[in-house]
Order: sequence, then structure tokens, then C-alpha cells
Amino acid sequence: MLFKFYYNNRLITYDCSPVSGKEVVMIDGEVISESKSYKMSSSHEFVLDGKAAKINLSLKGFTKNVTICEFFVAGELINAYQLTYGSKGNIPLMARIIMLIIAATIGWFYASQVIDEWLAFAIAIIPSVAIMFKFEKPNWTCEDLLKS
Repeated sequence: MLFKFYYNNRLITYDCSPVSGKEVVMIDGEVISESKSYKMSSSHEFVLDGKAAKINLSLKGFTKNVTICEFFVAGELINAYQLTYGSKGNIPLMARIIMLIIAATIGWFYASQVIDEWLAFAIAIIPSVAIMFKFEKPNWTCEDLLKS
């Protein structure tokens, strides 16, 4: 995720990765704060034009599908963004029925000790992932919380 904020003709960027946990805050391309965090919230405090500044990142909800990033200077909220993750599209009923038949078949072969658990898992996961990527499209929406 890359968040961009502007203050007094200066570009402040906050780059963070939920995969690596790396977080970097830069002012006009110069790194001023770096950390690594896997927590549900994070905060970076620094000085900007002689004033105390802070960037807060927080994940809302148990499923972590809403992320809010806020930028403060001298205790005043300058800007805030909300990222929401979802998926568009539904898996058709026929694809769900086919997956149910595959799962039942795998369960029967596993219970009969014809296949071991790793093979059963591999046979189940491959079509599941293929169907999910075929029909469900990931969707990120970004909303500026301070604009009307």
C-alpha cells in the first residue's frame, strides 16, 4: 500500500506491505522513518517543517478488509484515506455443485485409504483456487475521508 500526503508543497509518502511487514515514511523522497510490523495498527512520528507529525495506520474489523491511514501535523488531521478490500462476482451455482461433487469424491477416496492426505489436499485445493480466480475478482476501493 502506498499513501501520498501533501503538506506545504511537500510530498509525504507512507509505503507499507502487509506481506513483508516493512513500513517506510519519506518526505520528498528522503527516508525519515522505517520499521517492520505485523500488528493491526502502526504509528510513525516525525518532524515536518519544525512541527510534530504523525501517520497512523489501522486495520478495522476481524477480517482486516478495511484499512485507515491518517496523517496529522501538530495534532491536526490533515488527511485520511480508507482502503476497502472486497471481491466482485459470484461463483455460479453449477461451479459450486461441481466443487461439492469433487470434495465428496476426494473424501470417499481418502476414507477408503486409496489416497493419502497430501494428495487429497492437493486435489481439493487446485480446482478451488482455479474457480475462485476465474469467478471472483479482487476489488480495492480507496476513499478520501476528508472530502465531501
